[in-house]
Amino acid sequence: MAAKQLKILWTLTIASLLVMLIYLASHLNALMDVDESQVPGCTIVQGRCTVTLNSGQSVQLLISPWPVIALNPVEFRITSDQMRLSSATLALTGRNMYMGIHQYTLSPRPNMAGIGVNGTISVCTEKIMPWRGRVELETMSGSEQLWFDFDVRQF
Repeated sequence: MAAKQLKILWTLTIASLLVMLIYLASHLNALMDVDESQVPGCTIVQGRCTVTLNSGQSVQLLISPWPVIALNPVEFRITSDQMRLSSATLALTGRNMYMGIHQYTLSPRPNMAGIGVNGTISVCTEKIMPWRGRVELETMSGSEQLWFDFDVRQF
């Protein structure tokens, strides 16, 4: 293969990779976009908050231990007195900065109310970093989306 052909091949390869990375970043960003005027949500204070879903029912979101410390195990739990919860998916990412997407499946917890999962938040670049969780909740009346914001401390 001639040197000129090799240069063209490398240029096309690099251009293709660049286009792929731009598309991937855009796609991942769209995964975490939430229209706060359409999707109910809350800000977690002292490890808990309550969200009224579009169906009119409410759920409680709990995070423990509180405050959340980067790289330490954390339990995310969702409970409701008004409905039976069977499962949910949870996606976590930095709110102001892309930190990857941490995805979990919440399931019933033995000897506890509601559904939950244990997870870990990655290292943060700031002393206190805002994060957002997006939940796809499976209920008897169908699927519901909600979001919650919380802060993670870096020690």
